Amino acid sequence: MGLTDFFKKKSDEELFQEAVTEKSYLKIVSYGRKLLEKGNASPHIINPLVEALIKVGNKEEAIKILDDYAEEKLKNGYYAAAIAFLQKALKHDPHNINTVELLSAAYVKKSLYFEAFKVLIDLFKKLAKEGKDVSKIRSVIEHFIEKNSHPVFYEMYADALAESNNESEAYKNYIMAGSMYASLSKFEEALSTYLKAREIKSSEIVDQKITEIVARLQDSTTRRKILKGLILDNKDNLDLLQTLIKEFIKNKLIDDVDQVILTLKDTKLKWTTAILRDIETGEIESAFENIEQLSKLDRGTAEKLKGRLFAKYPEAVEFEQEPESAYGEIPSSDEILSSIFSAVEEESPVGTETSGEESALLKVKATSRRVDNREIAKASTQLDGPIYTISMAEAMLGLGNYEKAVEMAKKALEFPEVRFRAISLISSALVSQSKYKEALNHLLDALKEYPFSQEERKNIKEAIGKIYEEIGDKAKALFWYREAEKES
Repeated sequence: MGLTDFFKKKSDEELFQEAVTEKSYLKIVSYGRKLLEKGNASPHIINPLVEALIKVGNKEEAIKILDDYAEEKLKNGYYAAAIAFLQKALKHDPHNINTVELLSAAYVKKSLYFEAFKVLIDLFKKLAKEGKDVSKIRSVIEHFIEKNSHPVFYEMYADALAESNNESEAYKNYIMAGSMYASLSKFEEALSTYLKAREIKSSEIVDQKITEIVARLQDSTTRRKILKGLILDNKDNLDLLQTLIKEFIKNKLIDDVDQVILTLKDTKLKWTTAILRDIETGEIESAFENIEQLSKLDRGTAEKLKGRLFAKYPEAVEFEQEPESAYGEIPSSDEILSSIFSAVEEESPVGTETSGEESALLKVKATSRRVDNREIAKASTQLDGPIYTISMAEAMLGLGNYEKAVEMAKKALEFPEVRFRAISLISSALVSQSKYKEALNHLLDALKEYPFSQEERKNIKEAIGKIYEEIGDKAKALFWYREAEKES
């Protein structure tokens, strides 16, 4: 080496490399900072500098350097490099929200949507478990799932919220997830999330949603278990019981209904469900005979069911007889079975056995399933706009926030694919507030304004009939029930 080379001043990069070789962390930090100020940022500078900063106790600066470098890589399209540096940053500081948000964004750029969401939800769980502020990460999560809609994200978020004892928000997100799963024809997943919502708060809204999908399940054991649980839990709700039985019969599952009725131990409930079954199958004579028997146990319920029978089949009046003595012998459960279901073998249906007569709906654990990223991308496109809007409306209805539910449902009216759901939802919200006149006007206007399928028109006219029945106007109720039958 010549004399000139000996006295030549070493560059900051040379001094930095010497410090690295010597493992002189203070020097590494000093020269590394200078290099970064000059814009000399590269992995062979960043990695030793970050390690040195951590060694000297300046983790915060180290993480910022990694985040800034990764963010620059993201802007320039080097997503894999950005992910590698952000993952390194998380190893040193797993609770850093900025790092997690950047890593999630990098995964999205690579179309790794599930990984993008999981890194967010994992941080939420960690912070919640340690009792730390979760407001910022919640905001990031909610922005993510609104932009990248998929029911599994809502369900996983709801699971995490439930674990952190935020049940009201968990409930809302379960309803959102269930509605979206149903829209994707993922009925088992929809049932799972609605059942989770039901564990938080049992309501007619949730049971109505379960009713709409349970008959579409493939597994007969699960169908019958849910059917029986809903019947037991809604034994005094004739509207829901009728809707439930109607859904099963519409899906050609009358055997499920018969087998479940066989296992009911409550004699009054057994008669009631049997009569509703007869009404839906058009077995007028059988229904009328059973109504006469039920009147010995509960004349009020028998009269209500008779009204429904006459509303749907006016010709049923021909079967009316003089009422039997009020002191007539009440039939036993076995007599009911042999009377109603002589064609059905009396055996315990699979999946409907319960100890006592308590509800036995399924219990569901937090979800751990993984969804393929291609399926998420496809579903996000399907669920954008109308499905998101109607799902939010249904969630608000489930929470009892009727004004917000109506507001969101009105926005959904512009989308033909969810218009009927929106109209039904608005009616339900108004009825729940005892705004019967508004509900009637809404349904009547809808019939005039929108083109519906025959089945939809029938359902709307039946809904009008039920409202009139609820307010005690039997004549108008009968008229609209007959109008509904004309749509059959």
